[in-house]
Amino acid sequence: MKVNRILDVSIISSNDFYKKNTLDKSKHWKKYFHNDFNRKKINDLINFRKVNSLSNGLDDHSDKIKTFNLLEELLKKIDKKFILGNLDKHNIGQSPTNFRYENYYIDYAILLKIYWLNLLNKSIKKNEIKNICEIGGGFGAFSKILQKNFNSRILLIDLPEANMLSSFYLSSFLPDKKFYLYDDYKKNNFLSLSDFLKNDIFILPPNCNIDPLIYFDLFVNSRSMQEMNFLVIKKYFKFIHKHTNVNGFFLNINRYEKDSVGYPVRISQHPYDKDWNVLCSEPSFKQENHHFLLTRRSTKDNNILNELKNIDLNFNSFYKKQNLKQKTYSFIKSRFVFMVTIVDWFKLKIKLIF
Repeated sequence: MKVNRILDVSIISSNDFYKKNTLDKSKHWKKYFHNDFNRKKINDLINFRKVNSLSNGLDDHSDKIKTFNLLEELLKKIDKKFILGNLDKHNIGQSPTNFRYENYYIDYAILLKIYWLNLLNKSIKKNEIKNICEIGGGFGAFSKILQKNFNSRILLIDLPEANMLSSFYLSSFLPDKKFYLYDDYKKNNFLSLSDFLKNDIFILPPNCNIDPLIYFDLFVNSRSMQEMNFLVIKKYFKFIHKHTNVNGFFLNINRYEKDSVGYPVRISQHPYDKDWNVLCSEPSFKQENHHFLLTRRSTKDNNILNELKNIDLNFNSFYKKQNLKQKTYSFIKSRFVFMVTIVDWFKLKIKLIF
Protein backbone atom coordinates (compact mmCIF):
# COMPACT_ATOMS: atom_id res chain seq x y z
CA MET A 1 0.00 0.00 0.00
CA LYS A 2 1.31 3.45 -0.86
CA VAL A 3 2.36 5.50 2.14
CA ASN A 4 0.78 8.63 0.67
CA ARG A 5 -2.61 6.93 0.69
CA ILE A 6 -2.18 6.00 4.35
CA LEU A 7 -1.30 9.59 5.27
CA ASP A 8 -4.19 11.03 3.24
CA VAL A 9 -6.69 8.60 4.77
CA SER A 10 -5.39 9.44 8.26
CA ILE A 11 -5.98 13.16 7.75
CA ILE A 12 -9.53 12.63 6.44
CA SER A 13 -10.34 10.14 9.20
CA SER A 14 -9.00 12.43 11.92
CA ASN A 15 -10.88 15.47 10.64
CA ASP A 16 -14.17 13.55 10.45
CA PHE A 17 -13.80 11.64 13.72
CA TYR A 18 -12.76 14.46 16.02
CA LYS A 19 -15.45 16.81 14.74
CA LYS A 20 -18.08 14.45 16.12
CA ASN A 21 -16.33 12.41 18.80
CA THR A 22 -14.06 14.67 20.83
CA LEU A 23 -15.07 12.91 24.07
CA ASP A 24 -14.02 9.51 22.71
CA LYS A 25 -10.33 10.38 23.14
CA SER A 26 -9.66 9.86 26.82
CA LYS A 27 -7.38 11.92 29.01
CA HIS A 28 -4.83 9.10 28.69
CA TRP A 29 -4.58 9.35 24.88
CA LYS A 30 -4.61 13.13 24.77
CA LYS A 31 -1.10 12.90 26.22
CA TYR A 32 0.11 10.89 23.22
CA PHE A 33 -2.09 11.80 20.24
CA HIS A 34 -2.39 15.43 19.17
CA ASN A 35 -4.17 15.26 15.77
CA ASP A 36 -1.06 16.63 14.01
CA PHE A 37 -1.29 14.46 10.88
CA ASN A 38 -0.42 17.33 8.57
CA ARG A 39 3.08 17.37 10.09
CA LYS A 40 3.69 13.65 9.65
CA LYS A 41 6.33 12.79 7.08
CA ILE A 42 6.91 9.53 5.27
CA ASN A 43 10.17 9.05 7.20
CA ASP A 44 8.27 9.35 10.50
CA LEU A 45 5.96 6.52 9.47
CA ILE A 46 8.78 4.26 8.25
CA ASN A 47 10.51 4.67 11.63
CA PHE A 48 7.34 4.72 13.75
CA ARG A 49 8.61 2.25 16.40
CA LYS A 50 11.70 4.16 17.40
CA VAL A 51 11.74 5.38 21.01
CA ASN A 52 9.69 8.58 21.49
CA SER A 53 8.27 8.28 17.98
CA LEU A 54 4.76 7.70 16.60
CA SER A 55 4.20 4.45 18.53
CA ASN A 56 4.83 6.13 21.89
CA GLY A 57 2.17 4.80 24.27
CA LEU A 58 1.40 1.82 22.01
CA ASP A 59 4.64 -0.15 22.16
CA ASP A 60 6.41 -2.52 24.55
CA HIS A 61 10.05 -1.47 24.37
CA SER A 62 12.22 -3.69 26.56
CA ASP A 63 15.96 -4.16 26.92
CA LYS A 64 17.53 -6.98 24.93
CA ILE A 65 18.49 -9.04 27.98
CA LYS A 66 14.91 -9.08 29.25
CA THR A 67 13.66 -9.94 25.74
CA PHE A 68 16.16 -12.80 25.37
CA ASN A 69 15.20 -14.17 28.80
CA LEU A 70 11.55 -14.14 27.74
CA LEU A 71 12.44 -16.01 24.54
CA GLU A 72 14.30 -18.68 26.54
CA GLU A 73 11.33 -19.06 28.88
CA LEU A 74 8.87 -19.44 25.99
CA LEU A 75 11.07 -22.02 24.27
CA LYS A 76 10.60 -24.19 27.37
CA LYS A 77 6.80 -23.79 27.28
CA ILE A 78 5.93 -23.62 23.56
CA ASP A 79 7.10 -25.45 20.43
CA LYS A 80 10.01 -23.62 18.82
CA LYS A 81 8.52 -23.95 15.33
CA PHE A 82 5.32 -22.26 16.55
CA ILE A 83 7.29 -19.36 18.06
CA LEU A 84 9.49 -18.78 15.02
CA GLY A 85 6.52 -19.09 12.69
CA ASN A 86 4.92 -16.10 14.39
CA LEU A 87 8.01 -13.89 14.56
CA ASP A 88 8.90 -11.31 11.92
CA LYS A 89 11.70 -11.46 9.37
CA HIS A 90 11.62 -7.67 8.94
CA ASN A 91 11.91 -4.93 11.54
CA ILE A 92 8.95 -2.90 10.31
CA GLY A 93 8.90 0.43 12.14
CA GLN A 94 12.59 0.09 13.07
CA SER A 95 12.24 -0.86 16.73
CA PRO A 96 15.68 -0.25 18.31
CA THR A 97 15.26 -3.01 20.90
CA ASN A 98 14.73 -5.91 18.47
CA PHE A 99 17.58 -8.31 17.70
CA ARG A 100 18.18 -11.13 15.22
CA TYR A 101 17.81 -14.82 16.08
CA GLU A 102 17.83 -17.53 13.37
CA ASN A 103 16.84 -14.98 10.68
CA TYR A 104 13.95 -13.62 12.77
CA TYR A 105 13.59 -10.42 14.74
CA ILE A 106 13.01 -11.05 18.43
CA ASP A 107 10.50 -8.55 19.75
CA TYR A 108 9.30 -8.45 23.37
CA ALA A 109 5.81 -7.25 22.38
CA ILE A 110 5.44 -10.02 19.79
CA LEU A 111 6.64 -12.72 22.19
CA LEU A 112 3.89 -11.81 24.66
CA LYS A 113 1.29 -12.03 21.90
CA ILE A 114 2.61 -15.43 20.80
CA TYR A 115 1.97 -16.65 24.33
CA TRP A 116 -1.58 -15.22 24.19
CA LEU A 117 -2.14 -17.05 20.89
CA ASN A 118 -0.91 -20.29 22.42
CA LEU A 119 -3.52 -19.93 25.18
CA LEU A 120 -6.23 -19.16 22.61
CA ASN A 121 -5.38 -22.30 20.66
CA LYS A 122 -6.11 -24.41 23.74
CA SER A 123 -9.75 -23.25 23.73
CA ILE A 124 -10.46 -22.33 20.10
CA LYS A 125 -10.29 -24.44 16.96
CA LYS A 126 -9.04 -22.70 13.83
CA ASN A 127 -12.12 -23.62 11.81
CA GLU A 128 -14.30 -21.79 14.36
CA ILE A 129 -12.84 -18.37 13.49
CA LYS A 130 -13.69 -16.73 10.17
CA ASN A 131 -14.20 -13.11 11.25
CA ILE A 132 -12.24 -11.25 13.95
CA CYS A 133 -12.65 -7.77 15.40
CA GLU A 134 -9.84 -6.24 17.45
CA ILE A 135 -10.73 -3.09 19.36
CA GLY A 136 -7.87 -0.79 20.31
CA GLY A 137 -5.16 -2.95 18.72
CA GLY A 138 -2.53 -0.21 18.45
CA PHE A 139 -0.19 -0.65 15.49
CA GLY A 140 -1.59 -4.09 14.61
CA ALA A 141 0.95 -6.56 16.04
CA PHE A 142 -1.62 -8.96 17.49
CA SER A 143 -3.97 -8.55 14.53
CA LYS A 144 -1.20 -9.69 12.18
CA ILE A 145 -0.61 -12.84 14.22
CA LEU A 146 -4.33 -13.57 14.50
CA GLN A 147 -4.96 -13.05 10.78
CA LYS A 148 -2.04 -15.25 9.85
CA ASN A 149 -3.03 -18.11 12.16
CA PHE A 150 -6.77 -18.11 11.57
CA ASN A 151 -6.64 -16.88 7.95
CA SER A 152 -9.67 -14.75 8.74
CA ARG A 153 -11.14 -11.40 7.85
CA ILE A 154 -10.24 -8.91 10.53
CA LEU A 155 -11.62 -5.53 11.49
CA LEU A 156 -9.43 -3.16 13.50
CA ILE A 157 -11.19 -0.32 15.33
CA ASP A 158 -9.00 2.34 16.89
CA LEU A 159 -8.30 6.06 17.00
CA PRO A 160 -7.11 7.56 13.67
CA GLU A 161 -3.53 7.97 14.95
CA ALA A 162 -3.24 4.25 15.71
CA ASN A 163 -4.98 3.31 12.45
CA MET A 164 -2.29 5.12 10.48
CA LEU A 165 0.35 2.89 12.06
CA SER A 166 -1.60 -0.36 11.71
CA SER A 167 -2.31 0.42 8.04
CA PHE A 168 1.42 0.78 7.38
CA TYR A 169 2.46 -2.17 9.56
CA LEU A 170 -0.09 -4.68 8.29
CA SER A 171 0.17 -3.72 4.62
CA SER A 172 3.97 -4.14 4.89
CA PHE A 173 3.59 -7.72 6.12
CA LEU A 174 0.42 -8.67 4.21
CA PRO A 175 0.70 -6.94 0.80
CA ASP A 176 -1.48 -9.54 -0.94
CA LYS A 177 -4.50 -8.93 1.31
CA LYS A 178 -7.35 -6.62 0.29
CA PHE A 179 -7.47 -3.59 2.60
CA TYR A 180 -10.59 -1.56 3.29
CA LEU A 181 -9.72 1.82 4.83
CA TYR A 182 -11.66 4.91 5.77
CA ASP A 183 -11.56 6.30 2.21
CA ASP A 184 -13.47 3.17 1.10
CA TYR A 185 -15.95 3.64 3.94
CA LYS A 186 -16.52 7.28 2.97
CA LYS A 187 -18.05 6.25 -0.36
CA ASN A 188 -21.27 5.23 1.41
CA ASN A 189 -20.56 6.03 5.07
CA PHE A 190 -21.45 2.41 5.71
CA LEU A 191 -19.61 -0.92 5.83
CA SER A 192 -21.99 -3.29 4.11
CA LEU A 193 -21.99 -7.08 4.28
CA SER A 194 -21.16 -7.25 0.57
CA ASP A 195 -18.07 -5.02 1.02
CA PHE A 196 -17.12 -7.04 4.07
CA LEU A 197 -17.14 -10.27 2.05
CA LYS A 198 -15.02 -8.72 -0.73
CA ASN A 199 -12.11 -7.63 1.49
CA ASP A 200 -9.72 -9.09 4.06
CA ILE A 201 -8.51 -6.38 6.45
CA PHE A 202 -10.62 -3.44 7.61
CA ILE A 203 -9.14 -0.48 9.52
CA LEU A 204 -11.68 2.07 10.76
CA PRO A 205 -12.13 4.65 13.52
CA PRO A 206 -14.77 4.11 16.22
CA ASN A 207 -18.47 4.80 15.68
CA CYS A 208 -18.58 3.87 12.00
CA ASN A 209 -21.86 2.45 10.68
CA ILE A 210 -21.50 -1.30 10.31
CA ASP A 211 -24.05 -3.60 8.72
CA PRO A 212 -26.05 -5.41 11.45
CA LEU A 213 -25.68 -8.57 9.34
CA ILE A 214 -21.91 -8.64 10.00
CA TYR A 215 -20.98 -10.94 12.87
CA PHE A 216 -17.62 -11.81 14.41
CA ASP A 217 -16.41 -15.12 15.79
CA LEU A 218 -13.74 -13.50 17.96
CA PHE A 219 -13.53 -10.09 19.59
CA VAL A 220 -10.25 -8.97 21.14
CA ASN A 221 -9.29 -6.13 23.42
CA SER A 222 -5.82 -6.20 24.93
CA ARG A 223 -4.73 -3.45 27.30
CA SER A 224 -6.71 -0.58 25.82
CA MET A 225 -10.10 -0.54 27.54
CA GLN A 226 -8.16 0.29 30.69
CA GLU A 227 -7.31 3.59 28.97
CA MET A 228 -10.83 4.44 27.79
CA ASN A 229 -13.56 6.53 29.38
CA PHE A 230 -16.19 4.22 30.87
CA LEU A 231 -18.92 5.55 28.54
CA VAL A 232 -16.75 4.50 25.59
CA ILE A 233 -16.27 1.05 27.16
CA LYS A 234 -20.06 0.71 27.46
CA LYS A 235 -20.47 1.57 23.76
CA TYR A 236 -17.93 -1.08 22.79
CA PHE A 237 -19.63 -3.73 24.91
CA LYS A 238 -22.95 -2.87 23.30
CA PHE A 239 -21.27 -3.35 19.92
CA ILE A 240 -19.69 -6.64 21.02
CA HIS A 241 -22.98 -8.02 22.33
CA LYS A 242 -24.74 -7.04 19.11
CA HIS A 243 -22.15 -8.39 16.65
CA THR A 244 -20.82 -11.56 18.31
CA ASN A 245 -21.74 -14.68 16.39
CA VAL A 246 -23.53 -17.58 18.05
CA ASN A 247 -20.89 -19.32 20.22
CA GLY A 248 -18.43 -16.52 19.42
CA PHE A 249 -15.46 -15.64 21.67
CA PHE A 250 -14.22 -12.53 23.45
CA LEU A 251 -10.64 -12.17 24.68
CA ASN A 252 -10.26 -9.38 27.23
CA ILE A 253 -6.79 -8.59 28.64
CA ASN A 254 -6.82 -5.51 30.86
CA ARG A 255 -5.58 -4.21 34.17
CA TYR A 256 -7.21 -4.99 37.46
CA GLU A 257 -7.26 -1.21 37.85
CA LYS A 258 -5.83 1.80 36.03
CA ASP A 259 -6.65 5.47 36.55
CA SER A 260 -4.90 7.27 33.66
CA VAL A 261 -8.27 8.54 32.35
CA GLY A 262 -8.82 10.50 35.57
CA TYR A 263 -10.64 7.83 37.60
CA PRO A 264 -10.19 4.10 38.29
CA VAL A 265 -11.15 1.70 35.49
CA ARG A 266 -11.34 -1.99 36.47
CA ILE A 267 -11.70 -5.07 34.28
CA SER A 268 -13.99 -6.55 36.98
CA GLN A 269 -16.46 -3.72 36.30
CA HIS A 270 -16.63 -4.18 32.52
CA PRO A 271 -20.33 -4.26 31.49
CA TYR A 272 -20.68 -7.87 30.34
CA ASP A 273 -24.21 -9.14 29.96
CA LYS A 274 -24.94 -12.53 31.54
CA ASP A 275 -24.60 -14.61 28.35
CA TRP A 276 -20.91 -15.49 28.55
CA ASN A 277 -19.21 -18.70 29.63
CA VAL A 278 -15.67 -18.37 31.03
CA LEU A 279 -13.06 -20.53 29.28
CA CYS A 280 -9.88 -19.10 30.76
CA SER A 281 -9.42 -16.60 33.57
CA GLU A 282 -5.98 -15.99 35.09
CA PRO A 283 -3.40 -13.28 35.75
CA SER A 284 -1.79 -12.28 32.47
CA PHE A 285 1.60 -13.79 31.63
CA LYS A 286 4.46 -11.45 32.61
CA GLN A 287 1.92 -8.74 33.47
CA GLU A 288 0.77 -9.56 36.99
CA ASN A 289 -1.34 -6.38 37.23
CA HIS A 290 -3.41 -7.52 34.19
CA HIS A 291 -5.99 -10.29 33.83
CA PHE A 292 -6.44 -12.66 30.88
CA LEU A 293 -10.16 -13.39 30.41
CA LEU A 294 -11.42 -15.54 27.55
CA THR A 295 -15.18 -16.09 27.30
CA ARG A 296 -17.62 -17.69 24.89
CA ARG A 297 -21.10 -16.50 24.01
CA SER A 298 -23.60 -18.84 25.65
CA THR A 299 -27.07 -18.85 27.16
CA LYS A 300 -26.18 -21.94 29.21
CA ASP A 301 -23.53 -22.44 31.88
CA ASN A 302 -22.96 -18.70 31.80
CA ASN A 303 -20.73 -17.89 34.74
CA ILE A 304 -19.25 -14.53 33.76
CA LEU A 305 -20.90 -12.47 36.52
CA ASN A 306 -19.53 -14.75 39.24
CA GLU A 307 -16.12 -14.69 37.61
CA LEU A 308 -16.06 -10.89 37.60
CA LYS A 309 -16.59 -11.04 41.38
CA ASN A 310 -13.65 -13.45 41.63
CA ILE A 311 -11.50 -11.11 39.55
CA ASP A 312 -12.40 -8.29 41.91
CA LEU A 313 -11.14 -10.44 44.79
CA ASN A 314 -7.93 -11.04 42.82
CA PHE A 315 -7.64 -7.29 42.39
CA ASN A 316 -7.91 -6.67 46.12
CA SER A 317 -5.43 -9.46 46.89
CA PHE A 318 -2.95 -8.24 44.26
CA TYR A 319 -2.95 -4.64 45.40
CA LYS A 320 -2.67 -5.61 49.07
CA LYS A 321 0.53 -7.42 48.13
CA GLN A 322 1.68 -4.45 46.05
CA ASN A 323 0.99 -2.06 48.92
CA LEU A 324 2.89 -4.34 51.30
CA LYS A 325 5.84 -4.43 48.88
CA GLN A 326 5.74 -0.66 48.51
CA LYS A 327 5.57 -0.13 52.29
CA THR A 328 8.45 -2.57 52.83
CA TYR A 329 10.50 -0.83 50.15
CA SER A 330 9.75 2.59 51.61
CA PHE A 331 10.64 1.37 55.11
CA ILE A 332 13.99 -0.08 53.97
CA LYS A 333 14.74 3.02 51.90
CA SER A 334 13.96 5.36 54.81
CA ARG A 335 16.24 3.35 57.14
CA PHE A 336 19.00 3.34 54.53
CA VAL A 337 18.73 7.12 54.12
CA PHE A 338 18.80 7.47 57.91
CA MET A 339 21.98 5.36 58.18
CA VAL A 340 23.65 7.32 55.36
CA THR A 341 22.74 10.55 57.15
CA ILE A 342 24.26 9.28 60.44
CA VAL A 343 27.45 8.21 58.63
CA ASP A 344 27.71 11.61 56.95
CA TRP A 345 27.17 13.31 60.32
CA PHE A 346 30.04 11.36 61.89
CA LYS A 347 32.28 12.12 58.91
CA LEU A 348 31.55 15.81 59.33
CA LYS A 349 32.26 15.62 63.11
CA ILE A 350 35.60 13.91 62.48
CA LYS A 351 36.59 16.59 59.97
CA LEU A 352 35.69 19.35 62.45
CA ILE A 353 37.73 17.72 65.23
CA PHE A 354 40.81 17.11 63.18
